[in-house]
Amino acid sequence: MSGAANPVRGEATLELAAEFGLHACTFDAVSERSGIARSTLYRHWSNQTELVMDALQSEDHHVDYVVQDTGNLRDDMLIRMLGLGRELESSTWGAMVPQLVAAAATDPEVSDILSKGSHHYLSIDAEIIERAQERGEVAKDIDSTHAALLFSAPIFYLYFMARQPVDGKWITSHVDSIVELLLQR
Repeated sequence: MSGAANPVRGEATLELAAEFGLHACTFDAVSERSGIARSTLYRHWSNQTELVMDALQSEDHHVDYVVQDTGNLRDDMLIRMLGLGRELESSTWGAMVPQLVAAAATDPEVSDILSKGSHHYLSIDAEIIERAQERGEVAKDIDSTHAALLFSAPIFYLYFMARQPVDGKWITSHVDSIVELLLQR
């Protein structure tokens, strides 16, 4: 059984993780929240970690949309970062990420999933930088991954560490500042 086959189970698992932490995603709790029999869960996952990891891997949140190509770095990155901000502020995924980061500190399997997911989304942002380099907006000698981090890392920091909202006005100002820095070079 995968998240695609049973989105109710995946959603219930992630909601529990967001509300109470990954440790709260027991077979009993997921069964109660999703309405799926506990015996059915046990048939498909041998332990709680497998259940949670499957829900995480099958989660279909909106951050992974098709990357826009408007023809300029500022607009492409603004679309991408506004989408990230909306997901952080209003989705189960955004509420659950701190739990995932905490679990990754002690669980190698969670750490691996977090690392793979982070690399995936960073590569999407780096692709936007590389397109800007091909258009001549950004110097070719700028590392696209490092430049991509300039856009997303402060958003994650502001939201998770400083515990401040990442509204559209702040994200727009942030994206404009980073684009200005990259274009000046």
